[in-house]
Amino acid sequence: MKYKVKNAGDFEKQLDLKVDFQDLDQYKNEAINKISKNLNIKGFRPGKIPANIVTREVGEDAINEEAIEMYLPENLFTILKDEELNPATRPVIKKIEKKDKNYDIEVLITLWPTLSKLPKLEQEVEVESIKPTDEEMDDQIDRVRTQFAEVSKVERSLDSGDYALINVSAKKNNEELKDFAYSDYLYEVGTNMLTPQLDSKLIGVSPGAIVKLNDTIPQLQIEDAEITVLVKEVREKILPDFTDEWVSDTTEFDDIKNLREELEKNIEMVKKRQVASQYQGELTNKLIEEAKIELPEQLVIAEMDSILQNFINELAQNNIKMEDYFQVTGLTEEALRDDLNKQATRNLTMVVILDKVIEELDIKLEEEDTALIDEHIKTLDSLDEVEITTRRLNLEAESLRNKAMLHVLKSGSSVDKNGEKVYLQDVYNQDTDTREEE
Repeated sequence: MKYKVKNAGDFEKQLDLKVDFQDLDQYKNEAINKISKNLNIKGFRPGKIPANIVTREVGEDAINEEAIEMYLPENLFTILKDEELNPATRPVIKKIEKKDKNYDIEVLITLWPTLSKLPKLEQEVEVESIKPTDEEMDDQIDRVRTQFAEVSKVERSLDSGDYALINVSAKKNNEELKDFAYSDYLYEVGTNMLTPQLDSKLIGVSPGAIVKLNDTIPQLQIEDAEITVLVKEVREKILPDFTDEWVSDTTEFDDIKNLREELEKNIEMVKKRQVASQYQGELTNKLIEEAKIELPEQLVIAEMDSILQNFINELAQNNIKMEDYFQVTGLTEEALRDDLNKQATRNLTMVVILDKVIEELDIKLEEEDTALIDEHIKTLDSLDEVEITTRRLNLEAESLRNKAMLHVLKSGSSVDKNGEKVYLQDVYNQDTDTREEE
């Protein structure tokens, strides 16, 4: 076999191979056996068809092309190693042309793109404020008070937040649904815990009323059930007075001031996580826009396929078919392809940026990183040596990129709309600690 390497793009190489007919001889029997397993010929079992009959049925060229598929992987691996080429995706056979004494084969090799210069990492990103609003504080205080609330029977119609003492029954096709039958059930109106429409039907209803409706019962996965509800009592929620004495007697805090301080910290931490996600997304957008990388088509296609397969698996786990997903969401195949293309381009561009950060900062794996990878690899007994090596390389690359991403996040800065710096470092430190514990 002879070959020549040519440039096919900024991050692509083309291999022009000349494969002599005799190079394929040792693969022909294996090719015939493989083809015969998919042939249906009267009088022969698949896989047990004589070689001359297989050749007669499919032709010499089909056998040679199957032999080429078997011949190329090992020989391509040798070429790539000799030429020090590291493909980003599986090499693609672009053309197979039969000549007098050989086959001319064109193979496209897609390489990982590289950056000559990093985009500016010290970017300022505007994010939402993490300071609790008055409404958020009032809501949290009411949640604390609600935990110690009492209920009292009242003679009036139901309102959201009230408790209703109810009897509930349901039918489907005139059959009683025993798993949706409740007697003297104290139900908080407004929580929407039973059915999607029931709570709106209960508001304004007085004791003694019977409410009937057709609705979905999510917990039973039943649609259009006939539901009957008898409202026996209305009970009003009575919140305790919010005083220093009550706080001291019923909570772990000494007074209102200490309780409010703790609630503020909790709200800030929740909002910090939301803002940290916003910051990472916006900072990533800026870096991607500034990098302006032209990605190889085959690399984008491979990433799109990977994202799509993960999405299909997720739908399958939830017993959702792709055609049903399109129908429910109104999304078209073309719109999905566009979205996959955007996701793939974004993911890959960020990988290229992070790899440049790793190179420039000479980021290395630490002992604890390697130990975690070793522990994971020990669980992969079912994989062969090549698969284990591939998995290890992927885990190492992911770990390095996580470190690079942490550096990127620390390099940028986040400010709210008032220009005040939003400190997010403790979020990233907590994420790092969590990964180490895992």
